[in-house]
Amino acid sequence: MPTLELSLIIGSTVLIAAGGFVINDYYDMRIDEINHPLTRLVGNEISKNAAMNLYIVLCVAAVLCSAVLGFITQSVDFCFILVTVVGLLWFYSSSYKRILIVGNLIISLSAALIPFIMALFEGRAIMRWWMEKLSSNGILITDDNLSEATPTINYNYEIIAYFSLFVFAVVFIHEIVRNLYEERGEREMECHTIPIVFGQQNAKYTIYLLSMIINTVCIVSVINHLEELQLITVSYYICSILAFSIGLCVLVKNAEFAKDYKICLLLTKLILISGIAYSFIYAYLNPNDWVSPV
Repeated sequence: MPTLELSLIIGSTVLIAAGGFVINDYYDMRIDEINHPLTRLVGNEISKNAAMNLYIVLCVAAVLCSAVLGFITQSVDFCFILVTVVGLLWFYSSSYKRILIVGNLIISLSAALIPFIMALFEGRAIMRWWMEKLSSNGILITDDNLSEATPTINYNYEIIAYFSLFVFAVVFIHEIVRNLYEERGEREMECHTIPIVFGQQNAKYTIYLLSMIINTVCIVSVINHLEELQLITVSYYICSILAFSIGLCVLVKNAEFAKDYKICLLLTKLILISGIAYSFIYAYLNPNDWVSPV
């Protein structure tokens, strides 16, 4: 993927994520005032008006980046997806996060869209690269010639699908842990979260189940592709994702106070970072092996 396109995707994604944090703090002032009154930003460090103005600036900048990307690639897909995510995060912060499971799903889906967006533009970049190769070698561009690049694109989509599902599940776990962490304030504001509606113990069982599903899928994938992933993948998985997942389940089981859940939140972030970081190891182990269309 060209550097400019990649930079615009990353830039707009970071901007919209930052905007999501700002608008979430804006609407969570009362919850934050109850849960952590000394460390909250909106209301202490910055005013509500300043927070809203910052949110608008971040969103406008993100949309402008997506518009430039759409102009360069002659596609409006990313701009449409980004505007949709902006709307979802707004409604999540203002109301949906108080609805049982809906808020968790919105955040998880929004996060899972990021790898999919990368795959979308990578697929188009591969097709453009293939067309340029055909043209430079004086080969007539036909549907049959273009179809030779399809297996690579489909394979990329398959790999990205695994990453997207991983991100979705881990972020969903993170949201449940966050609900446990902020239960006192969310209960005061009459939010209908999993811990409040079904109880802390059932929320913990949900975390155990999702962690088990994540690691089962990881283990099966590693076993099925052991030859291409090599032992470095097994070692990395055991020392990072599996170790952090076991630690998370143990800590969640014994957690009673907000400080305990704060450590659990850190572990969910480490699991997510470990999964994303593996993409670099995977790219190293499986470099794109192009066949020149000569």
